[in-house]
Amino acid sequence: MGEGTSTNNRQNQLTVECMKGRPKTDEYFKRLHGMVETLRSEIAGGTYAAGETLPSEKRLAARFGLGNNSVRKGLSMLVEEGLIEKIPRVGNRVITGSGRKRVKLSLVCKSVSMINLDLAGLLAQFQQKYPWIHVDVNVTSYLPDADEHGAPFDVMLLDQLHFDWLAEKGACGQLAPLPERNEFYPMLNRLFMQSGILRAQPVIFSPVVLCYNKDHFRESGLPEPDGSWTWHDLLRAAEKLSNGKGRYGFGFPVPHINRWPIFLLQSGERFEWENGKLKDIRGTKLLNSIEMCKQIAHNRKAFPLYFSDSNNDYLRMFEEGKLSMVINSYMGLNLWKDKPLNYDISPIPFMDEPRTLVLCLGAAVHARSLHRQESKLLIDFLASPAAQRHIMKRTLSIPASAIVTVPARASESDCRRPGRYALFREIMSSYRTYRDLNIPVSSYPALFDQLRTYWADMMSEDELCTRIKYVLEAGGNPEMTETAKRNKDLEQYQIWSVKVQ
Repeated sequence: MGEGTSTNNRQNQLTVECMKGRPKTDEYFKRLHGMVETLRSEIAGGTYAAGETLPSEKRLAARFGLGNNSVRKGLSMLVEEGLIEKIPRVGNRVITGSGRKRVKLSLVCKSVSMINLDLAGLLAQFQQKYPWIHVDVNVTSYLPDADEHGAPFDVMLLDQLHFDWLAEKGACGQLAPLPERNEFYPMLNRLFMQSGILRAQPVIFSPVVLCYNKDHFRESGLPEPDGSWTWHDLLRAAEKLSNGKGRYGFGFPVPHINRWPIFLLQSGERFEWENGKLKDIRGTKLLNSIEMCKQIAHNRKAFPLYFSDSNNDYLRMFEEGKLSMVINSYMGLNLWKDKPLNYDISPIPFMDEPRTLVLCLGAAVHARSLHRQESKLLIDFLASPAAQRHIMKRTLSIPASAIVTVPARASESDCRRPGRYALFREIMSSYRTYRDLNIPVSSYPALFDQLRTYWADMMSEDELCTRIKYVLEAGGNPEMTETAKRNKDLEQYQIWSVKVQ
C-alpha cells in the first residue's frame, strides 16, 4: 500500500471516530495535525535530537488533548515521513533531525499558478514543515513534455487540458500514480485519470461564470443576472448597459480556449463519429451554438470591437468600468481580490439548458524523478486540510477538497469575496469538460481556425460544416491509434494553447 493511500485510510478512520461522539471532524483534524506539525517542527529544530525518544503516548495525549489511538495514528504519519521509528518496548525514537540530507525539488508551473494558489505562501509552509526539502520553482508559459529524456521536473502543476494533451500523446505513464482522496470532489479526480489510475492530484478548480458590475445595473434600473438568464436575456440587458461613451454591456475574448468551447458544450450535443467518419453537423444544436456565439460577438450595441485574445485585457476593462459584464473563472477573480470593485457573480447564461465549463489545476509527480518520496510529500501537503484552507483564506480559487468550507465572515478571509461566492456548489450539475465534445484537444486549433473564419463572415454556414468535417476527420478522430496521434497536430496545439491562455 502506498504512502498516500495509507494516509487517506487513516483520515477516513478518524472521520468515523469523530462521528461516534468525539470532537467535530474539523476540530479533531486540527488537533491531530497540530500535534504532528508541532512534533515535526520540534524534531527539525533540534528539540528532539536523532536517537532521542519522544515523550510517551500518554503524555502526548494529555499535551494535545487526544486519545491514545489518535496519538498513535499521528505518530504513524511521522514514521512514514522517515522522522521517527517505533522501537518495541522502548517508544518512538527520532531517526533524523536538523542534520538530515537536503533535497532540492524542481516544480514547474505557469505564472498564474503563483497567484491562484498563493504558491509562495504554501511553499513557505512546506519548507517549515520539511526544512530539509527545498522547492525550486520554474515559472514558464510552456509546460514540458513528461516523456522528454530524463526527468525535466519533479512536480508539475497542470490543468486538465494539458493532461488530456499528454494522454493523447501517450505520455501519461510518465506521471507517477497517486491515490484517490475520498474528501475530494470525485468529478475532479476523473479529470486526471487514465485507465482508472489517478496521475495528478486535483488542487483547485472553478466553473466559468458571469461577473457583473452591481453599480451599473443599479444605475440602469436593471435586475441583476440570475440562473434563469439565456444569452438573449444577456444581450437585451447588455444593450441597455452600453452608454455610448466608451462603456459596453458585455465582452469576452472569443479566441480564448476557456471561452468559445462553452457555446458548443451548451448545445447539449457532441461531435459524433461513425466508422471513422464525422457525422455532418448541419441541422444540429452544435451548429446553432456556433451561430449564437457569432450573434453575440457581432452585436455592436452590446459587444465591443476589441482586438485581443487575452482574458486579462477584458478583466482590466471590467475593472475600469468599461464593461458591465464579463465571463470569468474563480481563479480569474484573484486579480480583483484586493480591489474595491463592487461586483458579483451569476451562472453563465445558457441556450437550451444550463451548462458551463469546469477548469481544474492538478499536481503531478514525474515517474522518473530522483526524489519521488519527497515529491509525494509535496503533493500530500498541497492536498492537506491545512494547505486547502490556506488556499481558501488567501485566494478566491476553490479548493478541491470538499470538506473545506467557505469563510462565514469577512474577517476569516484575506480577500474581498463577491456576495455569491458559494454559487459554485449550487451549479455543479451544470459542469461540463472539454471531453464532452468528443474530439481530441490536439484538433482544437484546426477547429477554431474554421470557426473564426465563419465568425468573421469570410465563410458560409454550408462551407463551415464541410470544412469542420474535413479538418476533424484529418486529425481529430478520437478513434485514431496512439501512433497516429503522435503528429504535428500535437505540436501545433501546444504552441497555440500558449497564445490563448
